[in-house]
Parts: sequence; structure tokens; C-alpha cells
Amino acid sequence: MTAPPLGQRSDNLPEDVTRFIGRRRELTAIGEAIGRHRLVTLRGVGGVGKTRLALRVARDLRDSFADGCRLVSLSSLRAPELLARTVSDALGLPDEAGGNAPQALADVLATRELLLVLDTCEHLTQACADLAGLLLTAAPRLRILATSRSPLDLPAEHPVLITPLELPSDDASAAYCDAVTLFVDRARAVVPDFILTPENTPAVAELCRRLDGIPLALELAAVRLRGMPVEEIVALLSHRFRVLGSSRTAIDRHRTLRAAVSWSYELCTPAEQRLWAELSVFPGGFGLAAAEHICGPGIGATLQRLVEKSVVNADPDDRYQMLDTMREFGAEHLDAAGAADTGTGTAGTGTAGTGTAGTGTAGTGTGTGTGTGTGTGTGGQLRARHRDYYLGLAERAAAGSMSPAQTTWLTWLGEETANLRMALDYSFTEPGEAQAGLRMTRLLLSYWLMTGQFTEGRRWHELALAVDPGSREDAWARFGAGVLAVQQGDFATGAPLLARAAALAEAGGDEDLTAHVADARGALAFYSGDTKTAYAEHQEAIAGYERIGFTDPPALVSYGRLASVCLVMGELDQAVGLCAECLRRCDELGDQWARATALWVRGAARWLAGENAAAIEDVLACLRIKEQLGDQHTIAMSFDLLSVCLVATEDFARAAVLLGAGEKLWEVLNAPVLMGPAYAGIRDSARATARSALGAERFAVLSAHGSAMPLSAALAVAKGEAPAAPADAAAPAAEAKSLTRREREIAALVADGLGNREIAERLYLSKRTVDSHIEHIFAKLGFSSRTQLASWVLGRRFTT
Repeated sequence: MTAPPLGQRSDNLPEDVTRFIGRRRELTAIGEAIGRHRLVTLRGVGGVGKTRLALRVARDLRDSFADGCRLVSLSSLRAPELLARTVSDALGLPDEAGGNAPQALADVLATRELLLVLDTCEHLTQACADLAGLLLTAAPRLRILATSRSPLDLPAEHPVLITPLELPSDDASAAYCDAVTLFVDRARAVVPDFILTPENTPAVAELCRRLDGIPLALELAAVRLRGMPVEEIVALLSHRFRVLGSSRTAIDRHRTLRAAVSWSYELCTPAEQRLWAELSVFPGGFGLAAAEHICGPGIGATLQRLVEKSVVNADPDDRYQMLDTMREFGAEHLDAAGAADTGTGTAGTGTAGTGTAGTGTAGTGTGTGTGTGTGTGTGGQLRARHRDYYLGLAERAAAGSMSPAQTTWLTWLGEETANLRMALDYSFTEPGEAQAGLRMTRLLLSYWLMTGQFTEGRRWHELALAVDPGSREDAWARFGAGVLAVQQGDFATGAPLLARAAALAEAGGDEDLTAHVADARGALAFYSGDTKTAYAEHQEAIAGYERIGFTDPPALVSYGRLASVCLVMGELDQAVGLCAECLRRCDELGDQWARATALWVRGAARWLAGENAAAIEDVLACLRIKEQLGDQHTIAMSFDLLSVCLVATEDFARAAVLLGAGEKLWEVLNAPVLMGPAYAGIRDSARATARSALGAERFAVLSAHGSAMPLSAALAVAKGEAPAAPADAAAPAAEAKSLTRREREIAALVADGLGNREIAERLYLSKRTVDSHIEHIFAKLGFSSRTQLASWVLGRRFTT
């Protein structure tokens, strides 16, 4: 899971790595603009600090929005059609809902009060404008803060031009100027004893003027203090910037930044320049192993020097990334090199393995699929190496998908989303490379199924279907497209794809594919309510798997699928037996994903058999695994099953809380519950029983408490690590009476889901006044969150 689910109050804003300098007027102006306008775009030249400013504004305003703030970084996204999916991912929304992805996102946001930060929109301007227009129309309490080098050109947009930092008008005022303050701060990071003195102030002030106060240019110049004094830096820059004149238009500032970046490039060694250009093939983050594989072995020291020169950023997890400005500059040099510099090596022609990995047998071949040369090579060669590396990563992940390293591989693939997308895009758009894309799509199918990335998988399968119709790989592509469609409830699309895959599998004698198709058809039949057909199809699939071997986690889950059919048919002993066999195989292999599914189904069987304690033990074991994997769909199902079990053991309070948490999570998922009609009936019966036992008012309080709490808190309640009833539900009467009439009024509006800005508008107060009132309420009641306050207010409404 890349972010906490929307509705679980949190944000994904990164912490500052360096000190934030100045921008007091801009912060105030942008905050006020967001209060008046629903779409605010920070525009300006590259390197001027738009992203940093947007993040600071978001941090300042996040408590003003009931659902917080979420950052969507778009710099590595190249496919406009994946924009809605990328936003959903940042919001923690699973990729399970079918249909129109932008509309599905709009539906989820319709009732939310959220600040959405869309960062780096300039290469996706039209797509961002279209999505922003749709979301703002559907979600009246949504605000969008965008950053872009150009406006989105929407009628509702309020553009704010971000200019460089304030420059010193004379040397005497330099110490109080933001541009100088930034330079000195960054200089101290390079030379700790650097200070502004009467002797160096004129040079520092002149340097800031030469660089137009552009933050990125100042930071690049500060790095140079390692090797030369500031006076020498100014002297070297003087000739370079003399031709730019003294005007301050956007075009001139762009030239200033480009000249600063170009100067940094020229001061690099040839090896550093070459690596700078080569690293531009990465759309986002990357690791050292990937860089060495694509750019040549032994480049670690050179990469570290680029980090020291602020060309490349490094995070504590040993991931590297280039700023957009630096990547664009490197890409220009890479493209310019062209055929004039093909390097001493070749873009390899080997394959990443000789097995048939993916949803079939995991590849175990030893080929590397990469060249061995260390020269720069053309951009095309490097992009081919990039694709080959990530094809190899997909091979290794498929081979390790049923092992103790399963979770590690799932996490690793999740970190490499941008690189995987680029590798697939290269394969399907570069002439002669589509077969590699077809293979990579097959390799990643299990990953997409296991992580619920159904829309993502379907997009690449649509491209794969056009590559080699009628071939063995095409048969697997049709199976993949079909099973993904079925998982999204799109049976009309999935059924004929599976039928065609079955025909191709039979014609080609592919037993593994035949078993996979039967398994998928069994799921389709079960979801459609045809248990007889489902039973037969799953039995056929398991027979095939047991004959040829289980080749991936989705195949191993076939035991759980057949066991689910047995539950509906009342064959509880058979269901438990199937789950036991699945668990035995999982223990042998180290698989956790299929193991969790078998535990859930066995828990359901034990509940039906009246073995409530054993059922609770199974569902909690499932929950712990799925929490680690971030599988929100099965977490929601586990909340449902655990609630039913708790009602059976008369633990009605915890059941009510989990019913509320489950309802909220299903709402966030916005995906079909493909468990047949009996599933909803069982859940509704448990809800009715708990309501009757607790009383309607108490049940409503506890259910609302569960709905409002963060997912982590709901998981703690489920596992018995936290009490079901809110500890603050019985806040002392004296504390409650200490609230003023206005504070009680504001607390009630918080409980109704209003944000600070809406409360201010409702009560004709300033937002700052509302902020102050809420701080006082929290202090008086000892609360730290709006969730606590809302739960307390709801409890008093029903008990006073």
C-alpha cells in the first residue's frame, strides 16, 4: 500500500530535507487564494521552487481539511491515461474498481474535504486539466493546488506566478535578503564554517544577482564552494551571464537557470557528464544495481560525486533520483550524442531467463539479457538496457513469487512502478520490441493480481493482445486480460477472452494455461451464482495443477476458491480439508498470500460449524498477513468475518466498531464484493443482531467510531490490541462543561464532518478564529484528533 487509505485521516507529504527559506508573502497569498478558489496553480520557470512552496502550503493547511492533504507527484508519469490511477494510488485507493477510472475517482472524492496537490503538471497539462475539471465538479469540498510551468487554462483556475527569491538591492541589505539567506544556508551544508562576512558579502550578493535568485541555481553554485571561494565562483560566472543582460522576464530566467545547469555540467569530469546523461533514462527513482546494470559497472563513485554536486538526490534507503531540470538536461545530451558515441559495449541481446515465468513456470534461466559494454551508448541502446534490466527484475520476481521472499518482491516491484511502466511502454512503442512487452506483461500478471492493480494490468494487456495473435504468448495474454476483467466484475468482457484462451491452450497442448483458464472460469461462475459450474471448473484446475505443479500464487489460491464454493454448498469438511492442503503447500514454499486466503476461508468454515474461537484465530492470522501485504480488499473481508464471529461470541461492541470500519473500507475500495449473494446477507444479519443487543443508539455510536478511526486503529481493535469503545466516550462532565457555547457549537460541526473553512463560513467567522477554537477544544478535552472529538460528540448526542 503506497499511502494510507482515503478517509483514514493522514497525509503523504514528505519531510523537509533542507531548511525552508523565506516566501512569507507567497505563503500568505497562496493560503488566501486556496480559501477563495478551488483550483490554484503555482506557475513559474523550472527550479524556482514551486514544489517546495506547494509542500509548505500543504503542511500549513492540512489540519484545515477533514480528509487532510495528499501529494501526487507526476514527474515520472509519461502516460496521460494513467493519471487517474496515479492520483488514486497517492490517495491509497486500490485499483480494483472497473469502468471509467476518472469517474470512479470522482465518485470516491464526492463527499471528501481534501487538499490535493498535483505536482509537476506541465508535461500532462491537458490530462490534468480534464481530470481537475471532473473532480472539482463532482467533489464540492475538494481543493486542488497544482504546480506547473504553464497554467492549466481552466475557467475555475487561479494562477499564481512564483518568482525567484528576493535579491539584495545593495550590499548593506544582503544579510536580510532571502536569496542570500538561502545561499548561505546551502553553503554551510557544504562548508560548515562558511559565514557571511563584510569581506565576502559583495561577492555573495553579486552571485545571487547573477543567478536571478533562482533557488536551484543558487544551490548548484553553493556546491562549488568545496573547490573554490565565492569570489572565484562569481568571476567564472561573470562572462557566462554577461550575455543574458539584466532583464527579469520568464524567458531570461529560464536562460539563467539553463546557464547555471550548463556550467555545473561543464565543471563535471567527462565520466560524470556521461553518467549524468545516462541516468536520464530513469523516469523516477532507481537503485545502484540498476544504474550499474544500465550505465556500466563500477559507477558507484561517480554517482556519489553527482550526489555531492546536487545533480542527483539520494534518500536514506539508497534510492537515487534526479530533479526534472537535471533529467531534462541530461536527456538532451544523451539524445545529442546519438550514433556519434555508441560506446564500447553493446545493448545485450540475451534473454532474462530461459524459463517460462509469469503465470506459468517461473523462469530459472541464467541469461542476463543485458549488454556488457561500459560506454555511454545511444539513447536507444540505454533505453533497451533499461527495459532489459526491468524485464530481468520481473523474471526474478516471478521466480520468487512463491517463496519466503514473496513480500520483499512485491514491495520491490511496487517501488519500481515508474520504471516498469517505462520498460513496458518502450517495448510496445519501439519497433521490433513488442515480444518483450508481451513477455513482461505475462510476468507481471501475478503481481497485478496479488496487489489488486487490475486497471493497470488491463491497460498493458490491451496492448499485448495486438502483438502476436494466435501464439502461445497471446493465449496467456488473453487469459490475463480475461481474469483481470473478471476480478473487476466485467464478466461480459472477461468471458469471451477466457473462452479464446481455452481454445488456444487446447490447440497448443498447454496444460498449465488450461488449468489457469479453468480456475478463472470457476471464479466467474461462482461470482455469477453458478456454484455447480464453479465447483467443476475449480476441481479441473486443481487436478491440472497437481499433475504439472503449482506455478504461481494465484494458482495456489485455487484451493481456497474451491473451498469457498464448498462453503456455499454446505460441504464444510471438504472446505476445511482443501484449506489444510493449501496451508501445507504454502508452508513448504513459504508463500504468504495464498496462505492468508486459505486461513480466511477456513475461518469462515469454522464459524459455520460453530467453532467460533478457532474461526477467530484463523481470521486474525489472515489479517496479520494481509496487513503486512497491504491487501485492503481482504482486510475488509476479514473485518466482516471477524464481526460475524464476534457477534456469535456476544462481543457486540467490538463487532459494531469493526462493522463501521469495514463499511468505510468497502466505500474506499469502491469495488464489487464478489462473494455471492449469501455474503451480504450474513453481514446484514450480524449487523442487525449487534444493533438489537446494544440498542440502536449505542450501536450507532460505536459503528460511527469504527468508521471514523484510521485503518491502523481499526486493525488494533480487530487484533485486541486496543479497546473497542472510545476511551474518550466518557469524558468527565466537568471537562465538557468547560467548553463555551461557541466551542460546543464548533465541536458539533466537526462531528458533522465539516472542515475548518466550512465551519468558518457557516458561523460567519474567520478561519483563523475557528482554528483557535479547535485548539482550545482539544486542550480542554485532552484530545489530539478530529476523530476523537467527533466520536465524543456522537456519544454525548445519544447518551444525554
